Amino acid sequence: MKECLRGYLSIHSDHEGGNVSAHTSQLVGSALADPYLSFAAAMNGLAGPLHGLANQECLKWLIDLKNFHAGSRPSKNKIEEFVNNTLKSGRVIPGYGHAVLRNTDPRFLHLKGFADKHIKNDYIADLAR
Repeated sequence: MKECLRGYLSIHSDHEGGNVSAHTSQLVGSALADPYLSFAAAMNGLAGPLHGLANQECLKWLIDLKNFHAGSRPSKNKIEEFVNNTLKSGRVIPGYGHAVLRNTDPRFLHLKGFADKHIKNDYIADLAR
């Protein structure tokens, strides 16, 4: 659990002020608040779907994909059908990381490495891989 929490906090603390949680911690800290309160404010900033909750949006989409397959292993055609259904409904396909990155987001690589080491034979982790 300790390794999981450390990884989660590290991958969401990677900006020097350009994201919600980093900016919030600096703003609260600028009022000379206790550093723990500044950190707590930053963690609360993770609750929005455009920041920390984005990972949960990805997980929800993967769970919906699993349910679409009714528990069977997905085929390329079934995945394409689910993706097309998502897009046709006007929704986006959530992703792990920023759309502006030209390479795989290093935070996703961290999450994948953690899952490879600690989460074996799990349907959702396998879908994400």
